[in-house]
Amino acid sequence: MASSFKKVKGQKNASWYIDYFDENDIRRRVKGCRDRTVTDQIARKLESEAELRRRGIIDRKSDFHATAERKPLTEHLSDFRDSLLAKGNTDKHVELFVSRAHRVINTAGLERLSDLRASRVQDALAELRNQGKSLATCNHHRAAVRGFSRWLWKEGRLPDDSLVGVTGFNAKEDRRHDRRTIGIEDLRRLIDVAEQGPMYRRMSGPGRALCYRLAVATGLRFSEIISLTTESLNGGFVTIQAGYAKNGQTAMLPLSPDLADDLTTWIKGKAPAEPIFAMPARGADMLRIDLEAAGIPYRDASGLVFDFHSLRCQTATLADQAGCSPRVVQHLMRHSTMELTGRYTRPRSVDLENAAHSLPTLKPKSTALRASTANESDDCVSSATTSATGDEEANRKPASELKVMSSGSRNHNPRVGGSSPSAAICD
Repeated sequence: MASSFKKVKGQKNASWYIDYFDENDIRRRVKGCRDRTVTDQIARKLESEAELRRRGIIDRKSDFHATAERKPLTEHLSDFRDSLLAKGNTDKHVELFVSRAHRVINTAGLERLSDLRASRVQDALAELRNQGKSLATCNHHRAAVRGFSRWLWKEGRLPDDSLVGVTGFNAKEDRRHDRRTIGIEDLRRLIDVAEQGPMYRRMSGPGRALCYRLAVATGLRFSEIISLTTESLNGGFVTIQAGYAKNGQTAMLPLSPDLADDLTTWIKGKAPAEPIFAMPARGADMLRIDLEAAGIPYRDASGLVFDFHSLRCQTATLADQAGCSPRVVQHLMRHSTMELTGRYTRPRSVDLENAAHSLPTLKPKSTALRASTANESDDCVSSATTSATGDEEANRKPASELKVMSSGSRNHNPRVGGSSPSAAICD
């Protein structure tokens, strides 16, 4: 039975409070109002709703959805951020993901959960495209806001995933940051120049050269290299913790002996948990300094760029050129599918030409034999012409005598006495 009371008796303007038992028989206390009659009405309503929930007449899920609807969408987004952090995602990744979802929500003017509809979000993505965002960037925003919607549904705050119908864009129609790879000689020159280069922020030249070598040898991403500490190196292996890997899995990657030795020498004197490299905020800016010094364009004539992530493309491309099987390259790159690995192998035009020239010929034997016979006949004609011109004594012989010689030669075995088969055929 619900009851109304005042916390402080004798105060006329004080609010009334209500004590009642909810559908789970848990005692609840809520604030009423200054009017006793209205407070009693609220108490009876709370009590009757609790009884209806006990009997299953009021759906608890619908009741929870109604409660969630009264909460501003920005507060749900804040809860979503906390959920991502609790799963072990890095702060940088979470802030980027949530900020994209927040940008779509602001562009669409959404305030409540009921506003989260596919048509409004689709219009917001189109508006971002019209503002100059690339199609790939629009797809990233779509993934973020759809992830938020899916989380709301799994948490029971929405009856369904309302953004399932939001479609993306064909990013191939608007490529603004396609990457390329460079030849092995250019890559060596880049590392040599970096080795001799000046300081860039807190990164010395030898540190940059070693960082580039590590990126190419392992395919590590820029954020993964930032996370490496002296404890990440263990003999000939480097370990990436799950919280910093894109696929969320711990990985132990092998190192070549020379790279492992150089890294071991590099970390001598560093604290146990100290980062291996004092990396700047943007790896592309650091790399562009060394590219310019090495005479390698950041963007080539085709519009393709060579940034820090291109070093990861070098890993897949060089492994593929070395004859590694596609499955091995996939595991080296830590990709979930072979198709994704294929996007990272970037052969150059000269590599394609060399591959085409290394393929075996499939020319039919009959065609090859005819061509060979024709060539030999041409050689014989040329030889006969030269012989006839050079031997004046033979030219003075009568035609009848020449016929006898020719007839005798044809009756002779061309392989006996050192005579040439080709000469016999020419006769």
